[in-house]
Amino acid sequence: MRQTKSFQREWIVSILVMTFALTLAIGIGFLAGHYIPSASDDMSEICRNLPKKGPMADCIALRSAVATEQATLTAQWSLLIAVGSLCASSAALLGLISAFKQGQRTIGIATDANRIAMEYGRAQARAYVVVQSVEAKLSELGDLTAKVTFQNSGASPARRLRWLYNAHIVAVYGDNTQRGMMLGDEPDLERSHWRQDIPSADSWTSSPLGLRSQDGVAALLEKATFIAITIKVVADFQDVFGETHREIACFEGRVNPSERDASYTALHSAHDNALDDKTESPAA
Repeated sequence: MRQTKSFQREWIVSILVMTFALTLAIGIGFLAGHYIPSASDDMSEICRNLPKKGPMADCIALRSAVATEQATLTAQWSLLIAVGSLCASSAALLGLISAFKQGQRTIGIATDANRIAMEYGRAQARAYVVVQSVEAKLSELGDLTAKVTFQNSGASPARRLRWLYNAHIVAVYGDNTQRGMMLGDEPDLERSHWRQDIPSADSWTSSPLGLRSQDGVAALLEKATFIAITIKVVADFQDVFGETHREIACFEGRVNPSERDASYTALHSAHDNALDDKTESPAA
């Protein structure tokens, strides 16, 4: 609101400056036409006022002096007119410069407002995909499999969703010692084969995805009394405007090694850096 009032004042100042310049130019022209002396139509009238017996040279000299005086007055008024015209032109130029700057500012404000409105409109219309839930299953041999459910709560479809995950497992034993191990590499979405579209206000559950078996996992699980797992899901998708968005979510919970056809265990949500905070404990 303050910026609007400031711009209005600047516009008023510009208009007043140009109005002043125009008024000054009109006034100077009026004064020039009113005060510049004009020569007599019949210069012979000058000589008639001289004595009849005066020499012709005196008449000529007098006429020359009058003409010189009139030329001097004309030159003075011409100088004043030139100075006044210069002042009027300078004032008009300043007004035009001020109006130009004001126009540039107005264009900049309009551009920013248009950009903000466009960004707001896109934010209202684009897709918003989150990891809604993660279910995991751990085999007796240490093979981890997970299913992930994604929810699109935006107003438009999400396109080409890709996702991968890695995990950290902790085994606790009867003597309260514990050991941990990372499962899988850091997710690289360029290696993901998923290209899933999710409609607006809809969800999608992936097919089970297992991590590559690692040596030592089965030995880690042997004789463990408590097993906890943390999974980090990394995903990205494109909105209808072609912009790519990235989503990271962590889930954790307790799992029990089970047969291959056993049911999945639902994990609960954790903070996004939960897996990064995990460190491997030294072997018992």
